[in-house]
Amino acid sequence: MKPEAVGEREVTLFQENGFLQIPEFFSREEISELADALDSTVEEKRARMLDSAGEVPDAYNQVFNQMVNLWVDYDAVRKFTFNPKLAEVARKISECRQVTLYHDHALIKPPGESSRETNWHQDAPYWPMEQIGALSAWIAVDDVTIDNGCLQFIPGSHRYGRLEPVPLATEGASVLKMQEETGVKEEVKPVTMEMKAGGVTFHHGCTFHYATSNRSAAPRRAHAIIYMPDDITYNGRFDAGGAKDLEVGKPFSGSRHPILATG
Repeated sequence: MKPEAVGEREVTLFQENGFLQIPEFFSREEISELADALDSTVEEKRARMLDSAGEVPDAYNQVFNQMVNLWVDYDAVRKFTFNPKLAEVARKISECRQVTLYHDHALIKPPGESSRETNWHQDAPYWPMEQIGALSAWIAVDDVTIDNGCLQFIPGSHRYGRLEPVPLATEGASVLKMQEETGVKEEVKPVTMEMKAGGVTFHHGCTFHYATSNRSAAPRRAHAIIYMPDDITYNGRFDAGGAKDLEVGKPFSGSRHPILATG
């Protein structure tokens, strides 16, 4: 599906399920350019900005290596983070007037025996936002399968709202277990998002998602962009986007949080 073809059906699917997959969003040539750019960030040992909730860094890095705000330093990454078609799809499916960038981040899941699964979790509990509704676009830089750690989603789970954050590298931690403890039984089977490099999934910040360990011989590379609808305001917690002048109760703004699409 081409980005321009996203219409009412896709909006409904996202609103009902909390996620949407668009295969072949980027061409092989485009995604090769992004892959080279991400490889450069690794070679340069680009500093990572992490809030691992007190987890052991080595364990966290076995889940994935996360590099934040690459758009600030790398023009080749910026063109994907600021891609207008990608941002317009995010705006459409979230049914808002405009979307603002929270931050981008590379998510590189290491291969081999030391690789660990990403626990079932939501994204929204880690974000400094008063309201829920922000969403992510997750770009597959490599072909992704269940063997190398593609995403899996539970349809409709975004309707549970924002729960407590889950430690991503603590064995046995899971938002599903949290749901069991609160008396909410989740019987819906997850949907596996296998896709070729260049495909994109969008998911709501409250959608339950998970990834297996990377059992392949190569890193699984992905690049994600977090979009905030125009009703989202700052709640005073740590801003991974890097802004220093945000006001509590006010929208995210400034050079670190540019508007990426307006309807």
